[in-house]
Amino acid sequence: MIKHLGAAIAVAASLGLAGQASATVHDLVYKGHVTSALDLTGEFGPVGTDLVGKAFTAYVTYDDANPAALHDTGAWYDYYYGYGAANPLSITIKLNGVTMSVGATDGTDLREDRSLLPGCTLDCTTASFEQSAEDRFTQNGLYTLNYVNLGGSTTDGTISGLAHTAPDYTNPPVDLWGFVNVFQQDVDTLETTKWAEVSVKIDSVGGAVPEPAAWSLMLLGFAGMGASLRRARRTALA
Repeated sequence: MIKHLGAAIAVAASLGLAGQASATVHDLVYKGHVTSALDLTGEFGPVGTDLVGKAFTAYVTYDDANPAALHDTGAWYDYYYGYGAANPLSITIKLNGVTMSVGATDGTDLREDRSLLPGCTLDCTTASFEQSAEDRFTQNGLYTLNYVNLGGSTTDGTISGLAHTAPDYTNPPVDLWGFVNVFQQDVDTLETTKWAEVSVKIDSVGGAVPEPAAWSLMLLGFAGMGASLRRARRTALA
């Protein structure tokens, strides 16, 4: 009986963890196309490749309840960010067959709604969301700065409130954008070894989907519960 109770507690704990993760970890997909690009070192294809019009996809994962993240809030804005292990957000982009992940050093999730600003007299209808991730470090004599910025804004009330939930928008009426910067430089010679800047028109932002880790925990929990019930049934029959 005690063994079965322990198994039940373990299963309940795993289900609890799964529920917590799926409630607070969001996976978003931004889809769009390149509007301008300057890729001097061929980061997204051979040097000279015309990237304008190429399909662009960005996958964003963020935890809106990371206890280590920093939180700055006011009447009309809510700023959620973190550095290193406290970073609540990471971004992976795909462009012209190249995949790049950013977010090793910091990430942010910013919500603004100026209609909530008390006594607002100027630009009182603009609301926006913005997500960004960055890698900034020096290693083996090379300074690296990779940056991805994604977001959207509107003045018609389509975006409202400050909740850090996954947005789900399609242009228009929300003005959606994306920007990617890839940069690396030799700290001794100052020679630029990587340099690419890409601007993107985002066409849609997909809403949250269950986190794969959360599904794994739930499946393990259900499997454990089934095994526990089967053992209990065999014991009762014996």
